Amino acid sequence: MRSVKPAMASETMLDLGRYHLAALAQSEATKALASAFQPVQDELQTAATARVEAEKAMTVLRVVVSFSENALEKAIRQVALLAHAADNNATGGPAFKALFPDGLDAELRPIGPSQVASAVALRERLNTQPAAAKVKAQVMDDFDKALAAFKLAIDARQAGDTKVSQARATESGARERFVSAYDSDIGAIRQLFPRDRAQQDLHFDQISTSHASNDSGGGDTPPDTKPK
Repeated sequence: MRSVKPAMASETMLDLGRYHLAALAQSEATKALASAFQPVQDELQTAATARVEAEKAMTVLRVVVSFSENALEKAIRQVALLAHAADNNATGGPAFKALFPDGLDAELRPIGPSQVASAVALRERLNTQPAAAKVKAQVMDDFDKALAAFKLAIDARQAGDTKVSQARATESGARERFVSAYDSDIGAIRQLFPRDRAQQDLHFDQISTSHASNDSGGGDTPPDTKPK
């Protein structure tokens, strides 16, 4: 018999728990232990499933952020093109300089929430700079749609990140309670079958060392990266 550890993968714990419950059901002497252990098994199953689903949902949220960010960048580039056109394609003309005081790259370089802040500042310049009035009339509606969509995507991803963190914390607590209940049953089985190691071992499956690691500690959302 080997104790389980909180860092062990939840799926491995659940496999061990299923075996343990089936073994406890084999005799009247141990059925009471099964009734006490089942809620712990069920709690961990629910928590692990919730964490997996929360992590899966992040894939869609990350894709929406990537596509909406790309759309916003296209809108920003369109603003720059129209500003150059308003300046009769002169390099560093008044419309372009009013909208992009630090150049176009400075507006495209930020990522994630920083891109939102940068785009909001660009929109303010687009809305207030007299030199950009002609550009504003041509692009403001499309720019606002792209910015709003990106804001929504960022907010949704941040909410998803929070949900994943909460699910992992809940699962961690469930693993701790599983470990406590499993260890308690090891002691109880030893008392029920003293000096009968073979009978004791029948109630606990072998633990594979290849699965003795936590499966929910890794990050689900890679850092924002994009080529420039």
